[in-house]
Amino acid sequence: MLKTIALGAVLPAQAFGQSARPRIVVAVPTQPDYVDPVMLNNTPALRMLSNAFDGLLRIDFNDNMAVKPAIAESWRRLDSTTVEFTLRPGVKFHDGSTVTAGDIVFSLGQERRFGPTGAGNTIALQYQQTIASVQPTGSSTVLVTTKIPDPAIDKKLAAWSAQIVSEAAFRKAGSWENWFKGPVGTGPYRVISNQKDISLVLKSHDEYWGGLPPFASIEFRIVPEVASRVNGLLAGEYDLISDLLPDQFESIDTSRFDVVGGAIANLRVLAIDTTAPWLSDRRIRQALSFAIDRDLIITQLWRGRIDVPHGAQYPMFGDVYDSSFPTPGYDPEKARGLLREAGYNGDPIVYRLLNNWYPNQVLTAQILVQMWKAVGLNVALHPMENFSQVYAKPSHAIWDESFLPSWPDPTSMVWRQHGPGGSQHALKIWDSPQYQSVGAAFAKSSDNAERKELARRALEIFAEEVPFIILHNNGAFYAKRRKLAWAPYSALVMDFGPFNPAHQVTR
Repeated sequence: MLKTIALGAVLPAQAFGQSARPRIVVAVPTQPDYVDPVMLNNTPALRMLSNAFDGLLRIDFNDNMAVKPAIAESWRRLDSTTVEFTLRPGVKFHDGSTVTAGDIVFSLGQERRFGPTGAGNTIALQYQQTIASVQPTGSSTVLVTTKIPDPAIDKKLAAWSAQIVSEAAFRKAGSWENWFKGPVGTGPYRVISNQKDISLVLKSHDEYWGGLPPFASIEFRIVPEVASRVNGLLAGEYDLISDLLPDQFESIDTSRFDVVGGAIANLRVLAIDTTAPWLSDRRIRQALSFAIDRDLIITQLWRGRIDVPHGAQYPMFGDVYDSSFPTPGYDPEKARGLLREAGYNGDPIVYRLLNNWYPNQVLTAQILVQMWKAVGLNVALHPMENFSQVYAKPSHAIWDESFLPSWPDPTSMVWRQHGPGGSQHALKIWDSPQYQSVGAAFAKSSDNAERKELARRALEIFAEEVPFIILHNNGAFYAKRRKLAWAPYSALVMDFGPFNPAHQVTR
């Protein structure tokens, strides 16, 4: 039987008249290195560029990451490896041209996936690795075929990296370098400039298919220090600031400003090179995890505003989510026993640490070192300047990472990282034939009962083998002018478009 999904709700109301729309300044600590979704999926890219690009489908962060129509008005699965998409008529690119089936083929094609160097150093190659071909089947229909059965392909095509761009504009640019200066997508805002360490500026795309964007323009001002962001907000320089830390909450004048945000679907973990001395013993890895009092970290550094998930999973995963799976345990006595059992002699274990790439990263690391010391683990902090240094071989260390559920399915988290083609897999820090077998079976299964069983087994493997240590869900907090109509999602994305409920009004 053919499965068809179509638009079932009206488009959002326009929140502002065109002449009344405000221009806003948003202070953020960093900006994207590349203004193109195929390149990276880090925080600044997701946070800002999601406002400039659309895919065939979109993820509704306000509706438990449900997949909904976007440039495609409907789609239907023909069999286990093929999905047909019907394009929404008249969707406009930022340059005023109309999206065609050819633009879809180009955007999801090999040239884009393999990126500027042709070596495939893009996030798109990781996300879209199951795609075998993308072909037009009519003037407004496109067929996507996968190499293997991929029940999550529609979710992946709604996720980051699968956004649609203009082939004509790309060719006209003449090079990737020129393209990055002025990419042409279909999102509610278009990129005007991206000046390193200064700002990224977006301007309203008034012909946006989803309705008139609420703001005339958005300037993301780069302000690395949180204190400077707070002072600028209080002085009226900024309308909204990101990455507010809980210890800054009291400095916000609540008569004029709102503090918003909370835990987001972004799992903070410690990656582990399981080939390293001592770290190759899973008892040591288990001890590292049992020694961590996560509740204390959440209380002291996050004011209790974030939480710890039930393993590497989220409720958005639907039927395969297992709420009965336990959160990581705190048991210092068990940690000490495991160390005695393993014969650990106090040799140093290296922790490669970046300077607050993640919120509260350095403070958390310092607390962790003391918790480990309390059970007999000697962990030494080694400051790093960038991820190239963190990943340098041989790593023989632990370091900070995060697992982002880029689409609402378990394949978007650990399997995306540790499965074939994943960045952690490429580092060769954990070799588990058992997990590779379980992950591969899950990725191609369409049977709900089998998927649930395999998902549970994967969680058990992570708990037994501890290839990474779960810390907590990340937190994202903001402060804004009280009159600014904007609300955050439980995600990294900052949505300033008409689909954000904070911008919708009754006609």
